[in-house]
Amino acid sequence: MHPEGVVGRRTFLSLAVAFGAGVAISACSNAAAENGPANSLDPIDGTEVPLSVVASEPAAVLRRYSNVFRSSPRPNGVFFRNKAGTLKLAAACRGLEGQVQVVDAATGKLELSSTPFPGGGGGAGRVVYEPSAEALVAFGPSAMAKSVSLSGLVTDCYSGAPGTRTVAFAPAVDSKGRIWSGNYPMGSATRFDPSTRQTVNTPRVHAGAQYVRCLAIDNKDNVYAGTGVLNPRIVTWQTDSPSALREISLPDAAAKGFVYSIAAHSGVLFVYYEGDGNKELFRVYDLESATWKRPPWTWSPVMRASAALPSGGDIYVIRNTGAIFELIRIDSRTLAEEAVCAVPGAPHALHVESSDGDTLVDVLCGVGNHHEYVRVSIGGNKVVQSVNVDLADTPLKVQALAASASGTTMYLGGYLGDGIGSVDLVSGETWRSRDDTGIAQIEGMYPYDESTIYVGSYTQGRLFRFNPRTASVTELIVLRDVHLQSRPFAWAQAGGKVVAGTVAEYGYNTGALAVINPSNNSDITVISGPIPGQSVLGLAGEGDVVYGTTGIKGGYGSVDDTKPAHVFAWNVRQNRLVWKKPLPGEVEINSPLIVRGILYVSTNNGVIRLNKASGDVVFTYKLLDRSAVPGYKTSEITYLPQSDSIVHISGGTATVLDMDARTRKEILRGHYTDMATTGEGRLYVVEDGTNIVEIDAAQKSTIRSSADLVSVRTDGWLYVSRSLGGGKYAEPVRADPGFGPSVRSCQVVDWDGDGIFDVVTSHDDGTLQLYRGLRGGGFAVPERLAAGGWRLRQRAAAFWRAQR
Repeated sequence: MHPEGVVGRRTFLSLAVAFGAGVAISACSNAAAENGPANSLDPIDGTEVPLSVVASEPAAVLRRYSNVFRSSPRPNGVFFRNKAGTLKLAAACRGLEGQVQVVDAATGKLELSSTPFPGGGGGAGRVVYEPSAEALVAFGPSAMAKSVSLSGLVTDCYSGAPGTRTVAFAPAVDSKGRIWSGNYPMGSATRFDPSTRQTVNTPRVHAGAQYVRCLAIDNKDNVYAGTGVLNPRIVTWQTDSPSALREISLPDAAAKGFVYSIAAHSGVLFVYYEGDGNKELFRVYDLESATWKRPPWTWSPVMRASAALPSGGDIYVIRNTGAIFELIRIDSRTLAEEAVCAVPGAPHALHVESSDGDTLVDVLCGVGNHHEYVRVSIGGNKVVQSVNVDLADTPLKVQALAASASGTTMYLGGYLGDGIGSVDLVSGETWRSRDDTGIAQIEGMYPYDESTIYVGSYTQGRLFRFNPRTASVTELIVLRDVHLQSRPFAWAQAGGKVVAGTVAEYGYNTGALAVINPSNNSDITVISGPIPGQSVLGLAGEGDVVYGTTGIKGGYGSVDDTKPAHVFAWNVRQNRLVWKKPLPGEVEINSPLIVRGILYVSTNNGVIRLNKASGDVVFTYKLLDRSAVPGYKTSEITYLPQSDSIVHISGGTATVLDMDARTRKEILRGHYTDMATTGEGRLYVVEDGTNIVEIDAAQKSTIRSSADLVSVRTDGWLYVSRSLGGGKYAEPVRADPGFGPSVRSCQVVDWDGDGIFDVVTSHDDGTLQLYRGLRGGGFAVPERLAAGGWRLRQRAAAFWRAQR
């Protein structure tokens, strides 16, 4: 259990993904991955199916549902006084917008909302105030810290050490105004001097450290860094000597884990870290005696928050008694506690200053989605000021779509989310659950029937059963503590059971299968390592068998497996592995799909057809040519029954694959991620992180009207300008690459009167050729209509058609 009120491991570990490199591309942990893998599908020889390119304009958006998952910003705040001496509150917030918000403390009014990390679903993790520039330095999903002026101007501030993917963790400020931050995955810290704009980096603070997770600086300018993942500890150095490192060991620390927070006060450190059995521990370290001491109380400060005057003295924290939140004063020498007064909620920012002989404590309190600023007089033991704070809700990055059985509702999760949401596909109305259901960031869902949707939540590998009819949520199991699992991405049904597939906990690399009896919530069997050393990323069920796909990347902080990614078959009823197949060169295989009894899987670059009985590769369909480091669920496929084709999405590009016609057609390119289809075959895709759009994926002929204009340019592509009527035409689109540079003229015809428009072309060699249009787009192999004599006849096709 986390201490009462602590945001806990989930917020940090979710941010680790956001600030590591996102869902699609994540940090490598071995040399092979750092050097870059071979492109997906390249090493699988002799099986590639040649595909004709059917290129057309982007698929039409039939309907758009905007900002479908909004939530509280979950602020991580700091109080500061501007140059005029006015007290302000700066809040680092999750989400795609409003990542840095500034509020006037006296009025509670929002004065600034800024998005320094556009497209970064994790938002801003921390902010510090930089008085010389009268600006905030924001830390988010980037190796570059951003400066946000109080007028809203966003500029680059400084970058972490070479190789850093994010400096999102652990900012602290020393007595000279220099800003310190931790570097992931380098396991080092960076010092930035605003006066010179120069940076200095420590070495990796110890072997096995990927994170400098937290930093604290005492009044003697000693830095204390808390680390993770392997053998977490505290490393300390003096601010002017960042290479002279000294270690402080942690009692009962986990072999793999994190130091979550350190606060330096007068003579003591307040330290929060992961102990044996994955339990969070709170300990106090006496700096003078260099020993750990046990406080005369057993509770932990709420939200790991504590504050004191810069000169030292008493320490102020919030205690949750279960009924009320209390401000507590702690003697820094004896650690004796004394209750001051009640406050409205958990502290999202805590600040202490003195005025007219009194000590004043400022607290940003949060209860649910409500935020309130209070000022407490220590001399009077009471709240002397209370102001409602106008922080704006933020749109969260949408992920993990699941259509209801009726096809009228789309259920969804949010990145760094806190519940399940939905959008009515008919009315457009959005809904979301309460934020206290226990459901956090949803990694995968499985609609079982109209009254049950299974939900996999990160972190801690929590599995839930959600009833859409009653909006009730039942927690089924927590996979972390016993089974060391964290991310439930994959779901399927087989053998009368529902099966979840998972990625391991931080520092571990073997995934698992969780087999659930739908008729008994407590009947759950966990199978560790169907493929040892690899994560389970995808599942599809048929009969008694689930077909699974794996990736070589385990939990963050683990070493990537050296074996290639696998596809496997598991008999659920018999609880045994049927077969497993490594696919050479593949680091991540996703989204198994069974179409008319045929098994397909996806990779970053395309689709693989497998023999369902043995796992042998039958065909590969290469759709893209890109490389990516090992990650989780960076590709996906789904079936379109109306066109008997598969849609593949990866890296923002969606492609329709017609296996029988052996054609591929790109229908989307941009900021597109998760997708889902309804039972009727309607296709929905996440757009720009925060919207869901219905896409017209119907396969149509390339030319739609006899009035369309066509041309072939020197690049050999056919270009089409759609007729808009009234003599107006749309901008030309690249429609087909197969015409070649020798075309002199071309014209639209319906050669055989079948309603599908064709193209007749004349060529440099005098031939006249016919490209018959295909109903699903593209053209058949050209037929020669005349062997010569047509080189100079620019209107040949029109005359020929008229004479028939």
